[in-house]
Amino acid sequence: MVERSVSFEFNSPEYGKLARKMVEMLYSRKEQLSDDRIAILMNISTAEARRILQFLSKTNMIGVVKTTTPDYRVEYTWYVDDVVITNAIKKRIELVSGKLALLVRALAEGTYYVCPNCHRRYSLDEELAYNGICPICKVQLIYINNIDEINRVTKILEKLERYASSI
Repeated sequence: MVERSVSFEFNSPEYGKLARKMVEMLYSRKEQLSDDRIAILMNISTAEARRILQFLSKTNMIGVVKTTTPDYRVEYTWYVDDVVITNAIKKRIELVSGKLALLVRALAEGTYYVCPNCHRRYSLDEELAYNGICPICKVQLIYINNIDEINRVTKILEKLERYASSI
């Protein structure tokens, strides 16, 4: 989850791998570390460490503590523990559940066709506009039985809800 999110955000597989290693290191050390200390331990620049840490914090994948020093400087320390991991999973489940609920609503309101090759979904209007042929693959579109699709997605939603309530 961490590696893919960071790779996508920064358009860099290397940053994704680095972020995963950073999270693993923070979790294994079981302590709060400053961004400078993390940069040293990861052998990267402090700027790179801060960029990745801020993104991970924004997406609830790591925890952060803000403190003010006696000379009025603000310092941040970063950590990963079981609570952070649980909250990250719950947030991801909420996001996926919201998208699946929108899909169920869309399926209930319309008729859809799918390309058997590229699996792109087309509305009835699009199917009519393309004469039932996928404009990408040039293959006949297949009608989706919305009730079966709604039932399948609803079962997934129920599993996600049960899992979220169990953690």
